Amino acid sequence: MNRSVGSLINRWSMIQKCTNKFCAYLAQVESLHPSGATEQDKAKILYKEMERGNFTMDHSWNLLRHQPKWHQHLNTLNTRRKPHDKRPSNEQSSEVLGDVVEEHVERPAGKKAEKENLRKRKAQESSDAEFNTALGAMTEDRRLFMAEKREWQTKVDRDRGAQLDLDKRKFDAEMMGKDLSGMNAMQQAYFRKVQKKIWEESMSDSDGISE
Repeated sequence: MNRSVGSLINRWSMIQKCTNKFCAYLAQVESLHPSGATEQDKAKILYKEMERGNFTMDHSWNLLRHQPKWHQHLNTLNTRRKPHDKRPSNEQSSEVLGDVVEEHVERPAGKKAEKENLRKRKAQESSDAEFNTALGAMTEDRRLFMAEKREWQTKVDRDRGAQLDLDKRKFDAEMMGKDLSGMNAMQQAYFRKVQKKIWEESMSDSDGISE
């Protein structure tokens, strides 16, 4: 369960290569009609002599030997021999063995579809990454814009407040400097009320500053 796809492919390649050779040696043994030992035992002996090592894929061989797809694979290998070849059986087996060694490893079923899905997934991930990058850039641009807008609004408000304060001071100075002697009683009463309010606000501001 912990093997990767590449590890499984490599493992299958080794199993298929060794088992194909064993089948070739088994076919050679069967053609000689040996007696005594079993055909599998004879094939293992021949495998060891030719490959300089023991055949250790008995479990895989026992699983594959009865599978229709495996028989179809062996028939495909056998049809590659010439039908009227008169050379000795051991030479014919060597030719089959050479064909087996050169045989390309068959891809597991669904491998092409898996590769296509992997390609699509990578393309989708690339598209998502580009979208996220663009979205991030847009978000950052908006953040900078909003920060500049707030800064500009603060400056406008500050300037507007300063101008209003200046205008108020001018108004207050003008009101406090008015000459009321030439006004009638009603006008004098109005401007005295305005001047009194200005004076009270001025004194209140002075108290706040002193505190």
